Parts: sequence; C-alpha cells; structure tokens
Amino acid sequence: MLTWGGGGRWQVLFMVFDKKSTEVKMMQHFLLIGGFLGAGKTTLIQKLTETLEARGQKIGLITNDQGRGLMDTDSARFATQGTQNIAEITGGCFCCRLEELVESIAVLEKEARPDVLIAEPVGSCTDLMATVLQPLETVYETPMTLAPLAVVLDARRILSTLGGKKNKRSFHRDVGYVFQKQIEEAECLVINKTDLLGTDDLEDLKIRLSETHPEKDHLFISAKHGEGITELIDYLLNRPSSPAELMEVDYERYAIGEALLGWVNLEGTVRLLEGNQPEAWLGNLAQTISIRLEDGGHEVGHFKMSLQSECGKTRWRTHQVLAGEAVELLQDGPAPSSGEGVYRFLVNLRAEGDAEILQTYVHEALDSQSEAKVSLEQEAAFQPGKPEPTHRVTDRPAGQSPVTSN
Repeated sequence: MLTWGGGGRWQVLFMVFDKKSTEVKMMQHFLLIGGFLGAGKTTLIQKLTETLEARGQKIGLITNDQGRGLMDTDSARFATQGTQNIAEITGGCFCCRLEELVESIAVLEKEARPDVLIAEPVGSCTDLMATVLQPLETVYETPMTLAPLAVVLDARRILSTLGGKKNKRSFHRDVGYVFQKQIEEAECLVINKTDLLGTDDLEDLKIRLSETHPEKDHLFISAKHGEGITELIDYLLNRPSSPAELMEVDYERYAIGEALLGWVNLEGTVRLLEGNQPEAWLGNLAQTISIRLEDGGHEVGHFKMSLQSECGKTRWRTHQVLAGEAVELLQDGPAPSSGEGVYRFLVNLRAEGDAEILQTYVHEALDSQSEAKVSLEQEAAFQPGKPEPTHRVTDRPAGQSPVTSN
C-alpha cells in the first residue's frame, strides 16, 4: 500500500486538429472525483483546478446532480477562467446519463481543449467503476488516460464509521450501504478535512484504515487549507485506473438507500431591504433551517445555500455537512459595490427524510424573515429514483472482452 501525506466508436469526437502544429491532440487525463455528500469534493476540485492552472494546465469540469440549480456549477465557474470549460449534467447520475457525459466530454474537448478533465458525480452515487470508467474505456473507447477512481471521505464520518470517535447522529444503515460501497470500489481513498481531527483521532483513523483497507492507497488532505493537494495531483496524473476486480452491488438496496435521502433545490432572486447585509441575511436563514433540521432529527448529507451579486463576481455561501455542526459562512470574490440589493439565490439541501418536509422547513424560514423580498423561479423536492445505468461492465475474465449490460 502506498501512503501519501501519511499514508471507439466515438474516438474521432475527442480529437482536435491543431492547424499551427498540424497535429491531432487528445485530452490527456480524466479524473473522476467521487465521494459521499458533504465530503468536500467541490472544495477539493477547486483546489485541484487552481493548482493545475498554476502549472499551466487547462482544466475542464463536469458537474452532476439529480436536480437543477446546482451550486457546484457556480463553484466551478468561480474556480476556472470563464464558463466555456464547464458542463453540467442534471436529472440523474453519470451512470444513468452516460451518453450525455460522453457528449459533454466531446464538446469540451472541441471547444475548450482541456489538458485535464475533472468530473464530480452525485454524492449518493456508487458503482462508478463499472458504470462510468469501464464503459468509457471499453464501450466508448475514449482516448484519455483514466486516473484511479478517487473517493473523497470526510475524516470525521469515516472515523465514526470505522468505530472511532462517534458523530452526533449517523445515517440509516441502507444509506450507509451506499457509503460503504463507495469505499469498496475506490482505488484511492482521499481522507479530507484532516484539520478537523485532533492528533490522536487522526492517528487512530490511520491505524483503522490500514487495518480495514490495507489494499487501497490512502491520501490525507485538507482541501480547505490546500494541504496534500500537490501529492494528490501527482498521484492521479502518474498512474492509470487499473481495478483488480469489479464489485457486486445490490441495486435494490442501493435504490432504498438513495430514496431515504430527500433532495431540495430552490433558485430565485433576493432583494434585500435597505440596511440589510447579504452575508448576515444568508447566515441567519441558514441557521434557522439548520435548527429545524436538528429538531426534526434529520441527518444532514449536505446543506448549502448561496447569494451571488448581480455583477457575478461576489458570492456568499453557507455549508453544513453533519447534523448539529455549526453552519459555515464563506465569501468568494471581492465585496460588491455599495448599493447592490438584488442577488441570485440558490438552496441545495440533501438530508435524510421526506423531501417535501425538508422543503417545508426552507419555506417556513423564508416566510419568517422580513429583511428581504424573495422571488422563487424554480424549485424541486424529491427522493432519487432507482439507478438504471446505461452500461454496466460486470466482468473481465482473463483473455476475454468485458461483459456489458445495457
């Protein structure tokens, strides 16, 4: 085990003719960054993008969600130079929207010509090796180097799962099944948020991982502080994906686990009344909803909201990824010009429980505030449906072609 930081048809679509060099160029690397809701994938991808761009690499990003109005896409735009190198796939996981993923890769290669393409799947999705990476290689024959499947884990959640320091609340065992399957299929476990563990707990986690998953590579990072990012990039760009075997998945139980999670997306505009500040308004609203989630006994997968200025250069966002933890308020970009009072508003809430009940909490919080006028343009509340992969590579016997199902 290596430890860092402590541990074919579509081929022509991916080629670009360079008139200056008279060479056909291909995208070099495809990084699939998986992991459960709240693990810090989006923050990590921002850091990967910043670091790679500083090295002179051009990055393409593909975000993914069950619904529309995705904050991760906004985060991608903040992390990159423009929007032409970003694609968004909504309405289902990559595995169920594989044709769209392939088309997005082709469009990005043609229009943006990235050196590295990073894709972030839905946080409640698993079986990515058999339904995404292997089909890209064997069915579509995409001419890219597929990096090892990296699964990002919140250090606190994985420590609790392995029997260490317990969190205030845990997911239902069927939701936990999805989480465990993500770990099982990973080629590389990226332990994020190590800064939130004390020294003793971190050492305890390293010991538990070495005992329970000695066959996997472990990388310990803090995406928020940029620790371990260089080592992770070197790891991902210097070895191809090479799974020893493909895991079995009980799709009935997988579907039950996903359906236990409620998804709420809201999108609209907020007009702050005179004298009110966007960061204070957003923080207070998030706290009100957080308390309601806690009182209702809901384990939080990821609860995040944002306000973005009209100029698009400034954004405030709130995050909560564990029940009972304090809501974090962050600002992206410089302070906007004085006098701005209209902002784009997004809510992405994923938690255990009925989606309509979760949606009610958001509306009650909005109705109870009097500092702003909120106009909702789009909203959705639902439980994810059963995953139905476009292709699933099930086996790869020696000397034979892989077996696929549609």
